[in-house]
Amino acid sequence: MMKTSLFLGLIVMSIVFAPLTTNPSAQADTISSPVPVPGNLFPIPIPGTVEPIPSIPNLGTVPIPPPLGALYSIDKTQSGLVAYDPLNNETKTQQELLANQQYWKYGGDAITRNAPYAFSKDNQGLHIGVQAPVDGSWAGVYAVTPNTNAMLFHTVVTTPLRVLPTLAQPQWYENGMYVQTAGSQNVNYITCTSATSQWGTTWGIISTIGNVNQANTFTTLYLDTSANQPLTRDCTIITNGSNYLKVYLDGVKVYENSTLNLQMPGPFNVFEEPQSSYAGQLLNGTYADYYATTSENVKVTNAPLLAATVKLVDSTGRVLASSPVVSGTATLPVGQYHMPLAAYVKVYDSNNIQLASTSSPVNIFGGDVYKVNSILGL
Repeated sequence: MMKTSLFLGLIVMSIVFAPLTTNPSAQADTISSPVPVPGNLFPIPIPGTVEPIPSIPNLGTVPIPPPLGALYSIDKTQSGLVAYDPLNNETKTQQELLANQQYWKYGGDAITRNAPYAFSKDNQGLHIGVQAPVDGSWAGVYAVTPNTNAMLFHTVVTTPLRVLPTLAQPQWYENGMYVQTAGSQNVNYITCTSATSQWGTTWGIISTIGNVNQANTFTTLYLDTSANQPLTRDCTIITNGSNYLKVYLDGVKVYENSTLNLQMPGPFNVFEEPQSSYAGQLLNGTYADYYATTSENVKVTNAPLLAATVKLVDSTGRVLASSPVVSGTATLPVGQYHMPLAAYVKVYDSNNIQLASTSSPVNIFGGDVYKVNSILGL
């Protein structure tokens, strides 16, 4: 599989990697020439501006009655969780990570080019560091997942600094999560990424389409141009790889489209990856709280005849998601929330009278399926 990376700012460049190996100390990727993209697609962060972010809908609250005798139970029949790794639950050195590669595999062109790089894990997350061999010469390293048929991907990405030094020729440090096709040899992916230069740090969502050798088309789907942007962002990418894409930053939807031409047939790989053209310092990208699920939605099936609405409700009574019941099934979107989402699953009739509920909050992942069952066996 080929890997191309995107660098945001006044100039966006791509790097193409050769096939991943499970022993990067012995063999790693090769690098192609960076390909510039028109700088006017990625303006300098503008002081005094704030990128408008849509507010999260207020769905109201409902009472949480004490447990009573009920005619129905609600039971999970299918889990949507594909992979979960907090990435901050152990301490490991680079040698330990490379010697025992399991779910995550490690690679990158920095290894074969003798550019400085580093891997480690601690209670902050997975640290992946890279330094360009000389200014202007891109180098990168990554951790990559196995092939997966998941649809929702989540990581908390932290970039290490807000600005790079002012140099005669501006340099860049890019750090993000990539969802890339593994069902095609073409370099096609979606990225949630930061790019740091002498002008500051910019976060963006980019769709990239290429061929087996390089990326050819970069489409900016969302770009935050405000100054002093956060160095840590919570990124959720939801896609079918064909026409549909939804992206959340920090739990707020910043992009959605169902008419795209992504050309990303599944399965997918997810890359946690920093890359740099700056030779002055080794810079660590940090990644935490990775999970992947089969869907952005939770389904509740076999709702009773009088059921009109299903709601997900937290322990304080706040409604997190609500959906009408259609032909006995309710579909509730939960992609904006951190998972697992702790919530009651509650079923109501048209008068908002509760018909069924889980006895306590349950841990919910996108793709979970729950079934309403009659206690009386009816």
